[in-house]
Amino acid sequence: MSGSAPAGSNPPSSLGRGAVVAGAVLLSGLVRLYWTTRYAGWEESDYGNLAMIRGVLEGGFLHYDMNHMPGYYALGALVLGLVDGLVPNPTLVAARGVALVMGLIAVGSAVALADRLAGRRVALAAALLLAFQPELMLYSSSSLREPVYAGWVLASIAALCGERLVLAGIFAALAFSVRMDGALALLPALFVAGIGRGPRLPRLLALFGPLGAAIAAWSAYCAVEHGTPFFWSHSVGVNIETGLGAEAEGPLSWLAGGLSVVAGLLGHLLPWRVGWVVWAGALVALIGLPWARHDPRRTVGVLLISQLGVWAGIGLVGQHAPTHNLYWKWMMPIVPVLVPVGLAGLFALTDRWPRGRWLILGLGLAQIVRTDLRETARQVALGDQLYAPQRALAEWIEANVPASVPMVLDNIPSCYLNREVHERRLVSWFDVPSRPGDEADFARWLRDEQIGFVLWFAEDWTQAPRVAPFLTVGGTWEGEGLRLVERAREDHYGWIFFVVEPK
Repeated sequence: MSGSAPAGSNPPSSLGRGAVVAGAVLLSGLVRLYWTTRYAGWEESDYGNLAMIRGVLEGGFLHYDMNHMPGYYALGALVLGLVDGLVPNPTLVAARGVALVMGLIAVGSAVALADRLAGRRVALAAALLLAFQPELMLYSSSSLREPVYAGWVLASIAALCGERLVLAGIFAALAFSVRMDGALALLPALFVAGIGRGPRLPRLLALFGPLGAAIAAWSAYCAVEHGTPFFWSHSVGVNIETGLGAEAEGPLSWLAGGLSVVAGLLGHLLPWRVGWVVWAGALVALIGLPWARHDPRRTVGVLLISQLGVWAGIGLVGQHAPTHNLYWKWMMPIVPVLVPVGLAGLFALTDRWPRGRWLILGLGLAQIVRTDLRETARQVALGDQLYAPQRALAEWIEANVPASVPMVLDNIPSCYLNREVHERRLVSWFDVPSRPGDEADFARWLRDEQIGFVLWFAEDWTQAPRVAPFLTVGGTWEGEGLRLVERAREDHYGWIFFVVEPK
């Protein structure tokens, strides 16, 4: 992927490309299988996805949420339909299994591309780094949809570099079906490859036909199912409203805030996560690419630039703080493209300066290993602290609370219970009809509905503090004819679980 080596060149090695790719997939698979039993998740989305996959299966593959796109959920529901009743916790197996397999496809495709375009040593180094890069590793062990998206993106670019244009277009359409920004990220690479040689029109039709059909079909579905063909409108609006840009006092303030976020993403978060030497190598590789002619390395370079542009563009417009964990998730599909490109540039750079080679490689590797270990430990600990207790609460409810007992339940516990078909009545705080802050009205509703348990959250977006601010302190709350007695609590995320008792 560096301009210094022709496409397909490989240093002598006893390992064939297939063996390198198989070894990379095996190593990554073993690592991820370990984390599937240990990692509690990135955020609420891990558990919300379980409920949505079950909902797609139960709805006959006809109903999809507009903001989340159908690709991951349809694939997960298809696997769920095959394993339901055959394995314990089938929804979790299906959701994580799909993410795991597609994450491995991303790794295998990236290593194969690295071997073909930059040589065996780049492929071997990429296999090691991609096996343990925190976001790629952990999220492929979770129920997130990003590994599925990354798998289709890498499959598309691998097919594109192999001149299998129709297949590349189909994979691009599948990537779009998982994340709507997939169209923006892949479009420049598809276009550059399409016009690279003649006949151009048939090439462009082969590439953009499947993607265009997928976009049109999803837009039509949203028009019928959700009342608007503009499937991106709500998702974009929410990110703008909840980001720091909403607090800007004017256009210049907004632009300055957005540029500071972009600087934080490209100048710190990304190089820190993949390695400073890899990031520097990527810049070297991009400068040295054969930009003036049709070449697979140019196609990969354009994809990387467009991926970075979309990621930075989200930061510029949405302006969440650069430390926000949303950026970790959005960054993950960039990693299997950036790492091979960066390593190709790094090796090309050290080849020109052999005296400093081992110093650069040694310091770079030390930083990567240190960051990977610390970041993995930090994200795993964060999941254990914030999300594992909620899953444990759901498992306790499943084992100990009769299905006939109605509950006020939300967030991860509710989503985890909804991963299976059940007859429980779970009421969201958004649906509690009592007047905000009215204790008598809340107590009356609890009695009328015979609510047995209440899970209260401290976060404002859950609506619990608005509806029942009097539950903030926990302990025992006395209402007319009943009392709520604290049974469990977790103060890092902020929730209190009450049992409702007659008085």
